[in-house]
Amino acid sequence: MISIKNLYLSFTKEYDALHNINLEVADGEKVALVGDSESGKTMLLRVIAGLEKYKQGEVYLKGINLHNIDFKQDLSVGFVPKSFVFLKNKTVKENLEYVLKMRNMDMATINLKVLTALKNFDIEPMQNLKVKELSDYQKTLVQLARVSMRKVDLFLIDNICAGLSDAEQKDIVSKLKMLIEERPESTFVLAFNNPNLANELALKIIKLKDGCVVKDEEDQWN
Repeated sequence: MISIKNLYLSFTKEYDALHNINLEVADGEKVALVGDSESGKTMLLRVIAGLEKYKQGEVYLKGINLHNIDFKQDLSVGFVPKSFVFLKNKTVKENLEYVLKMRNMDMATINLKVLTALKNFDIEPMQNLKVKELSDYQKTLVQLARVSMRKVDLFLIDNICAGLSDAEQKDIVSKLKMLIEERPESTFVLAFNNPNLANELALKIIKLKDGCVVKDEEDQWN
């Protein structure tokens, strides 16, 4: 699914945000990127999502060079950033409906998918609230509900547990588990500051530090 060779990303001449990244992620694999807030996790996810221009290296998704990929035809990506992207003056339900209307789905299908997402992510009671009225935890649930409603080949989920309480993190992890279990054919790359959260979800952990991959192991964090 993902092949990265000798990847470099920099915003100044003196500092590489990503330095000589090499990694492989197979189709259907569930991977955690673990590191502190300056490790390069977010930048790596943004590169894979096609949101950052890198100065050197090669990135392939499903064997297609990232520079040539058509995200509408070649590959469906579900990117869940730490920063929230919503129609803030619309309700939760309207935000969920919007992404399906943009894909020209019929209203019967939209209603069914939205109802299912509201139930699965325990956000039915807040469906008529405007997104701007929600807490960060509630917004995170809505983000996951939104991405769950469509077919996705590659999920990129960026550190969405950061800043939440222990109880909130526990619930988000349970929702991620549910999503992963429902999509065995999909590839997941999730970023975490906390390796304990990553261990609950991922079969493969990749540790990043200062923009470099420093450890790549198949089992548990040591």
